[in-house]
Parts: sequence; C-alpha cells; structure tokens
Amino acid sequence: MKNVVILKAIIYRSALEYLWDQGFIGVPYPGITNATGSCEAVSNVFKLDEQRFQTLSQTVQLHLEQDIIKHGLPRMFSTNHSFRKDNKNWISDGRHLNQFQLLESEALDTDLVWLLSHCKGLLNHIFKKVMSVSSLYGLLTPEQHHNLYYYYEKGFRIIRYEDAIGILGLEFGTDLSSKDEQELVNKFDSNLMITHYPEKIKFFNMLLTRRPGYNYEVWKEGWLTKNADKWYNEKQTVDCVDVILKHSGESIGGSVREYDYDFIKDRLDNGIMLTQLKEMKAKHDGKPEEVEDMFAEYLALFKDNPIQRSGMGMGFGRVAQFILGTNDIIPF
Repeated sequence: MKNVVILKAIIYRSALEYLWDQGFIGVPYPGITNATGSCEAVSNVFKLDEQRFQTLSQTVQLHLEQDIIKHGLPRMFSTNHSFRKDNKNWISDGRHLNQFQLLESEALDTDLVWLLSHCKGLLNHIFKKVMSVSSLYGLLTPEQHHNLYYYYEKGFRIIRYEDAIGILGLEFGTDLSSKDEQELVNKFDSNLMITHYPEKIKFFNMLLTRRPGYNYEVWKEGWLTKNADKWYNEKQTVDCVDVILKHSGESIGGSVREYDYDFIKDRLDNGIMLTQLKEMKAKHDGKPEEVEDMFAEYLALFKDNPIQRSGMGMGFGRVAQFILGTNDIIPF
C-alpha cells in the first residue's frame, strides 16, 4: 500500500512538471457547477438538492476553453475531481469510479497532430519518471517494471476508429467497450491511439473532420440543413483521440475543438446532451429553457471569432492501473 501511495505521488508530480515545463498554466476550478460542468455524461451526473440548479463537476473543459480565449493564455491545465453516478446504486460499471482525479489541458492554435504528440509526451514523461524512481527504490515489482519498460519501448500504435471496428467486426457508430479496447491492445501488443470516432457518439464541440474535396461553404450549408443524401455523411467523424492502455483502457480522451460558431450551436441545440440537461432542469424547477442560457457565454466566444484549439483529459487512476497491471482502476 505504501508503494501505491508513492506511485500516485510520482505520477501526479511528473504530470504537472511536464505541463509546466511545456508552458501550460495550471489553475483549479470549482467542484460545484451548473450545466456547463456537468455535460460530460449527463445521465450520470450528481445533482445537488438545492434551490439553484447545481451539480458536481464532471469536466472543466469549457471553463479552460473560455479562459484561454478570453485572456489570451495559449496553454492551460487543471486537475479536479470528476464525479460520475454510474447507475442508480452509485456502483461503478468498471469504466469509471464515482469520483476520480482528472487532468485536463487546452491549447490554442493546435491540431490533431499536436494533440497526439502532447498525449504521447505526457504519458512517456510519467513512465520514465516512474521507472527511474522504481530502479532506485524498488517501487515496482520486477515484472511490473519490465512490463512498463516493454510498453514504453513499443510506443503507441495509431489506428483509426473505422479500422478498429473492422478488426472487431462491429458496425459504424458502435462505442467501444472495455473488452473491445483490450482485444485491440492484445492484437497489436501495444498501447493504442484510436482516432476519428463517429461524430454521433462524441462531445458536441469536437471538430468535424474536414474531408478533402468538399466545398466548405456548401458542406456547411448541407450540415445545417441535414441534407443527408447530398452532403451530410452518416459516417461523419471528428478529429479526436482515445489513448488506450493495457489493462486500463481509455486513459486519455481528447480532440481538436470545433471553431465554427454555427456548427457548435447546431450540434449543441440538436444533441442528446442538451435534451438530457433540460429534462433534469424541468424536474428540478420547471424551467428547462434556462439551460440554454448557461451555454450562452461559451457560445459567444466563437461568434464571428473562429479560434483553433485542442485539449484532452487524463484519468490519473487509469495511468496508475496500467503501471501496476491490475484489473481495477486505482482510486486517485
């Protein structure tokens, strides 16, 4: 148990060291929020029994985005607790703990190539720090140290979602389960970066993949009018990545962020997330329309102001699980 505590300290410190050294500014955010901080997985949100509509935070992504844009801070990060009520009994489904430490980062003027490098650099820095400490103090067992070094040397295999489901025999639009992720890791004998998931199963502000050969303005009009036969492709993807580690599965999820105001607003207005939040708000105080007002400040950032950026969230507990090679997420 002592070694686990020390391991968690090494992971936490090395992650923050890497980000500060890379020019990121780190600040914490409140753990009690409104709809903008409870939109990661609305069906699993903890709602407070208060007069105002408030929840426990699941993500500070939108807050980070607002700060880097409003204040001209090119790189920011935050570590906060993310809360997930995975079912009515508050029992974890194995993919999330009910409360876990989440590291989130956002950076201006970046793309998917940068994001993949960012995720790789962060994880490799953590892995190297852990191995160096383990060599000195015996933090890991010989087998754990060997496995960590083995997968560190193997690096990250990059595959597209469509290739992944082809291997697994799944239909386009199917979200990958933990079992699916481990099957892929075992097949390639490598940690993975899976990119370009379907737009329909991802967050509303992930950047729609701009396909070569499309007239952007016509395609934009087609998207907004849902003219599926001509312009809107049912296999529309987003520029995103899930980093899948041996044992722990998705340890990082990130994307390039959408910068077109019409796209962001349309996907927010017509997505399941806003519908779920409105239903929750209606039950709370009978005023579902107020949910849209909660996103007004965020949306206003992009009105006639396209800002390119990208970011990610990393679960510390899953990184620790990979390093220790356990079947369970390490509470963090």
